[in-house]
Amino acid sequence: MSGICGCDCNRCNLKIYCQGCSLCDAAYCEKDCHRCFSICPEKGASFAHLNEIRVGQIELCENDKYDLPCLIPVLPDRLTEKLFLPQNIIGIHGENFLSSNGENVAKVYRTKGLKDAINLANDDIQGVLQFYVKDRTLEGFWDNRKEIYRQMREFPFKAVIAPNFSVYEDAPRMDHLYNMRRSSIVYNELIEEGFPAVPDISWFSKADLDRWIKEINENNVKTVAFSFQSVGTGSRASNAYVDNLIGFKYLTSHISKHVDIIIAGMISVNRIEIIKANCENRFSVLNQSAYVYSRRGILSETGKSANFSLTKNQILLRNLEFYEKNYER
Repeated sequence: MSGICGCDCNRCNLKIYCQGCSLCDAAYCEKDCHRCFSICPEKGASFAHLNEIRVGQIELCENDKYDLPCLIPVLPDRLTEKLFLPQNIIGIHGENFLSSNGENVAKVYRTKGLKDAINLANDDIQGVLQFYVKDRTLEGFWDNRKEIYRQMREFPFKAVIAPNFSVYEDAPRMDHLYNMRRSSIVYNELIEEGFPAVPDISWFSKADLDRWIKEINENNVKTVAFSFQSVGTGSRASNAYVDNLIGFKYLTSHISKHVDIIIAGMISVNRIEIIKANCENRFSVLNQSAYVYSRRGILSETGKSANFSLTKNQILLRNLEFYEKNYER
């Protein structure tokens, strides 16, 4: 059997993880290797590197429950006015926490810390750091992660979610395996460095979910993260959550109901009700919508513009109250 990559699948020691070729863009390759992130036999030692880091395997260290609230408000940018939040746990967006190339923690965070970088009045603020960010930033993080770990020790993190290296539907299968493996490597390194780490369950096929499930069950992993985020716009992107929901239901039906889950990319109250109906696990929701709507002057409870007498921060507090009330319900 010859794969799209040009290799003989029956002689490839990665076939056990690859399950043969999926949709692959190798047929459309322009041979511009310097601008391509894909793993490919054309890139010399690519497959040797895959074997070296044991691509296809997922290994997870044990972690803990982190006592996270149902709502984790993500505040990606500095607030224009200082604000006291009723929540003392907030989501930190990796895109802003890291420099644009991902090679360092951003200067504003290194000089000001979490509280002052975001302009909060809370003295006891703790962050949940998430890396649902652009590939360019993640590649810089991957190459410089040991130095970034050192810089991260200065911050009061309640939890750190391992990077969500992209598993695109139209990417070569080797990219899927490589990126899932890299995410698990970073998770284990974070645990070894003493961080309250959480593995991100990225997947493409049932076989991928089975590998995550095996590690979660065998190694007493108590908190995981699952993303419903999709790439693109239009009806295809808006309905992608249905496919993710199928994977989510399969995951939660095969792990202990005592495993806590952090959910990203799903904030709609109606859709959160669907999630509740499909699992018994306790979960927390990373919600950036409350912040985004407040910057536009929109109340989340109505989807309409707020009274002009309300400031953006007052709208933010109203939006957070709306989501917290409904998530807890």
